[in-house]
Amino acid sequence: MNAEPIVAVQACDTYDRAAVEASVRACLDAIGGLESYVRPGNRVFCKVNLLISPARRDHAITTHPEIVRAVIHEVRRVGAVPLVGDNPALKISKTMLKNSGILPVLEEEKVEAPDLSETVEIANPAGRAFKSFRVSKAIAEADVLLNLPKVKTHALTYMTGAVKNLFGLIPGTAKARWHLQAPAPELFASCICDLYGAVLGHFRGERRMLHLSDGILAMEGDGPGAGGSPKQLGALLASADAVALDRVACALVGLDSELNLIVREAARRGMGEGDLSRIGWVGAPAEHWNGVRFQPPPDSIRETMLARRLMGSPWLKNRLLNRPLLDQKKCSGCQKCKQICPADAIAFAGEPVKPQFFLSSCIRCYCCAEVCPEGAIRKSAVPVLGRLLRLS
Repeated sequence: MNAEPIVAVQACDTYDRAAVEASVRACLDAIGGLESYVRPGNRVFCKVNLLISPARRDHAITTHPEIVRAVIHEVRRVGAVPLVGDNPALKISKTMLKNSGILPVLEEEKVEAPDLSETVEIANPAGRAFKSFRVSKAIAEADVLLNLPKVKTHALTYMTGAVKNLFGLIPGTAKARWHLQAPAPELFASCICDLYGAVLGHFRGERRMLHLSDGILAMEGDGPGAGGSPKQLGALLASADAVALDRVACALVGLDSELNLIVREAARRGMGEGDLSRIGWVGAPAEHWNGVRFQPPPDSIRETMLARRLMGSPWLKNRLLNRPLLDQKKCSGCQKCKQICPADAIAFAGEPVKPQFFLSSCIRCYCCAEVCPEGAIRKSAVPVLGRLLRLS
């Protein structure tokens, strides 16, 4: 990278409307102001983070509606046109917008949530494994992509943030098929980086991209859905460099950046800055978050190299790798896990009807856990033999 990227970090402990408005403005002003990225008349697509899991605001699963409202006001302040949306894992975007509290904001502010089902292809000729992606046309045609992720841990990728949130440019269940093509964590991280390269190539020149991350109430543990636990962080982050932003977010929550495969791979490819010492940190000082330590996902990606080698052997992976576990009491039998499973590794049977996992087919993507509305599916511990091999 030729110039030191800037990441603005703003302390904000509440979703009170006035406090959020002031903090969003301050965060954007610290990186040159929204007017540095958005021109009057531009169509600005505000890409939120939606999940099919319970979307209550105190669960820290989705971008908070007051963040969305504040961003809408900022976009209009500079004379541009805001659009809002996302592609959750299953095709119910309007329902998720409503459940998250974002749809009422859009109705109050008279903002369009466009249909995202029509797709166009964007390319990344330098992609390592994948060189083209079908993404929502309404997003690709925007003049500016304003990415609004949450700060969360993630069972598969360790953390999810600005780079991973762009996976939501791919519509609905098509995202699950990408998991099938890149089943191990390291391969999936490479896939996300290939997509990020395509998005970077598309949003350049006359088109631009900016990132503002909601970390006021963040998530730790077995995220990114109902299996994770909300935890107060009290931070907003903004940057034109998604990789640098995610690296700073990792530092704020006290997690190991070496386990954040997406940031590590993207930085290695020169897509952004992953070295904290080379990032211009502005706004609230790092000391404000001294002592903050989030709980990582259980059995985080330390076993990823082993997982990659074993994924082709059902007998071995079932004895050496973790697996999805079901909490029978929490399960409502909604079958959303079966709908999303890219490997068709879930069936419903028994009395009462509950999911059964075919572990020989399961690719350990944990999409089932991500979409479970009850948080009834979690990631098991790595079996003892797998732990011994991992440590050898």
